[in-house]
Amino acid sequence: MPKINRRNLRKPGVMKRWEPLTYTKSTQSISTEDAIEKVMLVYETEGYREKTLKGYRAYYDEFIRIIGVNELERIHKDDIRAYIKHQLDKRNLSPVTVNIRLASLRSVFNRMVAENLIEDSPFKEIRKLRTDEGKIFSLTDQQVKRLFSVVDLETYAGYRDYVAMLTMLKSGLRSNEINSLEISDLDLDNRVMMLPGAKNKNRKTRSIPMTLQLAEEIRGLIAEAREYFGADISYVFVNQFGQQMRNDHLRKRVDKYAHQAGLKGECRASPHSLRHTFAVRFLSSGGDIKTLQSILGHSDLASTEIYIKYTDETVKQNFDKVFARDKKRL
Repeated sequence: MPKINRRNLRKPGVMKRWEPLTYTKSTQSISTEDAIEKVMLVYETEGYREKTLKGYRAYYDEFIRIIGVNELERIHKDDIRAYIKHQLDKRNLSPVTVNIRLASLRSVFNRMVAENLIEDSPFKEIRKLRTDEGKIFSLTDQQVKRLFSVVDLETYAGYRDYVAMLTMLKSGLRSNEINSLEISDLDLDNRVMMLPGAKNKNRKTRSIPMTLQLAEEIRGLIAEAREYFGADISYVFVNQFGQQMRNDHLRKRVDKYAHQAGLKGECRASPHSLRHTFAVRFLSSGGDIKTLQSILGHSDLASTEIYIKYTDETVKQNFDKVFARDKKRL
């Protein structure tokens, strides 16, 4: 019987590959209007705050209007530089303000990349504008006394303003946090405010202690408001109709008091300067930087550390003032 050659029985293997398929990128460009609609839908479904969404939309619409480009793929870094120059030269915006807008636009275009609307972001090679270190506008003890002295405590609105200003001065709250502060956020017996993440800039729950004076003043304000507007009010600081105050209402009221106290031109008296004053006083009185970071709600310690430089300068100024008349030679 002849010997079988098993090699001849084997099926031939694959020897040659097919020609590889070539995938080409679609040349169809999406319009700038359609692109922002898609991205905004993503942000909405991810639970972004309404204020953030409005900011993104406003800055993007302004950017597109200034550069005059209607197709997303046609936006280049030179368009962005033209936009920056327009903001600085035509609108006289500060580098700090322009950087805020660039950060928002960069986030939007990065999301467009993530959603495969464009291949690369034109903001990839755009750097932040150089800025000088910001100055902290805090008030001296005398300026604080003058500001508070002109508030009319005989009226409900005046007493409400007094307690709101005291809350910023003694606990470091932002003006928008004052406006959104609800009675349910307070534990007046234990003198603690518990701000939920929805009311904080960094979306983290924040515990803020209160002085005994502040807790009692807030308790008194709530009792008055309930007497005027009913027991079902939810906000601590309300207008003369028992409704939540507008976002800019307190700022305008503090500005009016600054005029009456003769502080205009001498210092910057505002809700935020009261917050700054709290921070400077806290550190000057021996408070530690990590505790201050927690109270102020800063996600980045660097945002809190700026107060250290300011308190160092305050200590030096106070030292020079005390010893200015010391002429003794030892």
